Amino acid sequence: MYQRVLFIGSKRSGLNALTKMTKLRRKAIIGCITIDDRSDSRSVFPEILKFCEQEKISIEVLAGSCDITNCIHKYKPDICFVIGWYYLISIEIIKLVKGGFIGIHNSLLPSYRGFAPVVWAMINGEKDTGFSVFSFDEGMDTGDIWFQKAISIGENDYIEDILSKIDKGIEGFFDEKYEMILDGLCDVYAQKSANISYGAKRVPEDGKINWGESAAVVYNFIRAQSRPYAGTFSYYNGKKITIWKAKKFQYSIYGKPGQIGIIDKKNECIIVVCGYNTGILLEEIE
Repeated sequence: MYQRVLFIGSKRSGLNALTKMTKLRRKAIIGCITIDDRSDSRSVFPEILKFCEQEKISIEVLAGSCDITNCIHKYKPDICFVIGWYYLISIEIIKLVKGGFIGIHNSLLPSYRGFAPVVWAMINGEKDTGFSVFSFDEGMDTGDIWFQKAISIGENDYIEDILSKIDKGIEGFFDEKYEMILDGLCDVYAQKSANISYGAKRVPEDGKINWGESAAVVYNFIRAQSRPYAGTFSYYNGKKITIWKAKKFQYSIYGKPGQIGIIDKKNECIIVVCGYNTGILLEEIE
């Protein structure tokens, strides 16, 4: 049903998806749209270029507003897959493509629509997150669902662990559903009207720790923003300290929130006082 597939995306998740799509049905891929994002620590731009060269996939590298209108007119796709793209695609552009635009959002929609869904889920202490494969429409992550999969958030998981679990789940989606979608054999369903929530955009400055929160809250905050993101931070004697890894201190500790309560030279660790007489043991700082 859909014989001309255009890929739009970037980052590791985008490259993984393009690789899987090519492996499953190379003849359907008519082109790739990406951006030169080498200023971003998560970029795999050179790898995307190399992959497209090896597979002889036509590639467009956009800049500025990253308007894809001209590309849509040039390639005339039947359907577009969008993974790792951070620019608005208007409903006018979506309507130009017979099969529309299918994207992946890292939450179980309609929860955590919008920005930084996994970060917000971990900050909020959720036990589960997931991903949703959905059609774009005029709303923010409001389109019909093709596929969803829940991903557990373990007590010791950091965001890098969760993103890895999601990537593996997405690979499974492509194995299970991609060719069915292209052949018109996969059904969609509308999003539920319950448990709708949104996440606001986050910037590195949002990673400053509030030591007045409990150790449990601070711990979730740290692991939600660890690598590959900018990390959480605090200041000590006027110097910015980035905290990459920590764990909750198992005993009560008394002091002023943010105060260094214990310096354990033998075990090379520091315990910082948090709110409610709790503490955080810093395992990796920079």
